[in-house]
Amino acid sequence: MRDQEIYQLVGRRLRARRRLLALTQGQVATACGLRFQQIQKYEAGINAISIARLLMLSRVLKTPLTELLHGLQEAAQGNGEDAMADEVPRRRPQPAGVELGA
Repeated sequence: MRDQEIYQLVGRRLRARRRLLALTQGQVATACGLRFQQIQKYEAGINAISIARLLMLSRVLKTPLTELLHGLQEAAQGNGEDAMADEVPRRRPQPAGVELGA
């Protein structure tokens, strides 16, 4: 699963929850200290959402953060991709006789 697909999936979940609560993008934006255009971009999957901002949105939308992220790890693994492989630096082997933290 590519980054853009993740943004779009989370955005669709945000939009669905906002509509379920009968809130406008403007109301959500005001509650988060944002402009409604930013909420539009999040819902459309155009902009990435930081964890801090996603947590704020989950509180405003009265839904657990896990609900917004549910299934993303499985979806990435289901495509045969290791979603973190390119982002998590691998520890380099240390030469013999070198101890870490010494």
